[in-house]
Amino acid sequence: MYELFILGELMDKPTHGYLLQYVLDKVIGPNRKLSWGVLYPLIQRLTDEGYVKQTIDEEGGRGRPKKMISLTDKGRFRFHQLMEESIPYDQTAEDTFDIKVSNFHHVRKEVQLVILDQFEGYLYFLLKHIDDNDTIITDNASISKQEKQSIQRVLQRRRKKLDAELNWVHDELQHIKEDLNHESDIT
Repeated sequence: MYELFILGELMDKPTHGYLLQYVLDKVIGPNRKLSWGVLYPLIQRLTDEGYVKQTIDEEGGRGRPKKMISLTDKGRFRFHQLMEESIPYDQTAEDTFDIKVSNFHHVRKEVQLVILDQFEGYLYFLLKHIDDNDTIITDNASISKQEKQSIQRVLQRRRKKLDAELNWVHDELQHIKEDLNHESDIT
C-alpha cells in the first residue's frame, strides 16, 4: 500500500520524504500514520530495486540540502502493476482503495472501472458478513434480548455506512462508463 502511494506521488513530480509523509497523512487520514522508521527504509528499498532514484537538492530548505526522490521508468511500470493488482480483503483494503482513487488521473478509465469493481466486491463481502452475523445473533438463544439489540444497532450502523460507500461507488462507475461511452461516440 505505501509502495503504491510513494510511486503514485512521484508520478506527478519528484519530491522529498517529508512531503510524502505529509500528503499520505492527508490521503489516508488521522488514524493511520506512516512513521519515519517505515518511510525511509521503504524509500531505500525502492531505490535499491531501481524504482526510484535519490538526488541531493543543494537549494534544499532552511539552509540544508534535501534528498529529492524521483521515479524511474521501472518505477512507472511498477506503479501501473500495483494499480492493477487486486485490492486485498483485509484491514488495508480501504486505505489501498483511497490511494488508488487518488491516482486515477494516471490510469486509463478501464483500469479505474476494474478498481471500482474490485472495491464494490469488497463492500458486498462486508455486507454479507454483517448479514451473516445478524442471523447468528438473532438465532442465538444464549444472548439476551438487550444484548442482541445493542449488537444489532452496531451492525445496522455498519450496514448504513457500507450502503453509503456502495452508492458512491455506483455513482463513480456510472460516471466513468458515461465518459467512456462519450469518448467512443467521438471517435
